[in-house]
Amino acid sequence: MTKPYQEDQDEPFFITDGPPSNDLPIPPHRTMNLPQILAGLTDDELARWPGDLADTESERRRKAERE
Repeated sequence: MTKPYQEDQDEPFFITDGPPSNDLPIPPHRTMNLPQILAGLTDDELARWPGDLADTESERRRKAERE
């Protein structure tokens, strides 16, 4: 049976020596929030998205068209 840790190891082991931010996607993927992304979609693209945020964005667009 293998141990989940090594008793003789003083420091944690990392696969790379670089900072963890190397694994994160490059901007703008992490600088935009979901409502901003949904606002940039066409009506047809938005209709394919499930969830309350897509429904809220669709309702916001309908209200904007009436004004």
